Amino acid sequence: MTSIVSVQGLTKVFPGGLQALKGIDLEIEEGEVLSLLGPNGAGKTTLISIICGLTTASGGRVTVGGHDIARDFRAARELIGLVPQELHVESYEKVINTVRFTRGLFGKKPDDALIERILRDLTLWDKRDEKILALSGGMKRRVMIAKALAHEPRVLFLDEPTAGVDVELRQSMWQVMRKLKERGVTIILTTHYIEEAEAMADRVGVINHGELLLVEKTGQLMTRMGRKTLTVELAAPVSDLPETLARRGVTLGEDGSSLVYTYDTAAKQTGITDLLADIREAGLHLADLRTTQSSLEDIFVGLVTGSTQ
Repeated sequence: MTSIVSVQGLTKVFPGGLQALKGIDLEIEEGEVLSLLGPNGAGKTTLISIICGLTTASGGRVTVGGHDIARDFRAARELIGLVPQELHVESYEKVINTVRFTRGLFGKKPDDALIERILRDLTLWDKRDEKILALSGGMKRRVMIAKALAHEPRVLFLDEPTAGVDVELRQSMWQVMRKLKERGVTIILTTHYIEEAEAMADRVGVINHGELLLVEKTGQLMTRMGRKTLTVELAAPVSDLPETLARRGVTLGEDGSSLVYTYDTAAKQTGITDLLADIREAGLHLADLRTTQSSLEDIFVGLVTGSTQ
């Protein structure tokens, strides 16, 4: 696929010497959903701010739709919609008017049909004549998304878009993101909700201490770095773990009634067959078996702490 956002050797050093970005290279494909994960202070918002023209880079180059963000700022910015973390809305303005006004700021001709479609998609049409001051926090965030979409951007940055909204609203906003993707909008999403990235993203990028640790397709990442845990429920509890099982990395459950074994899903041999044979030879009887798959959150924590193998 074609890259619509290209980031090459991007660095940012703030006054005082803080190096927020350390040579970021990133190609974002047109029409994909890319989720950027990282702890607070990792550099996610700084990266987005530079691409959107809100912060000046110390070094490197960024293009959006082939337009250099420094030399051809206006053309690049017209392609971008941004929903920042902070709620910035005109409290005493009506919903529909603030969305229309934002479209006008980009020099776009009035298009009431488009505005209606955006508001309906975001479940804001019934609120169109209400002042933003009267809306809930979740609805205000939807207004910000509507404003970001008013000029029909090809690239949409969502910086923590579901922060502070309830589960129902979050799921509804996921539906909005899916509709945008179907229309060909490229979405870059930062989130603290790991399940959001797992559910929405085509690819996941992990940033920590200003460095891009990886960018990989979500499914491939789960397969490559995911691990499974096999829990063997015993018919009767035991007080000590047989040495043959301990050598395999098996641990004993807290109450002694289960055995826990973690293995690599990508390995050619999981060792489960030999493990079950050792359990029988140790004179232990099985009552049940169950497996659990590591989540994207487990992988993320491992990457940023350096514990993922």
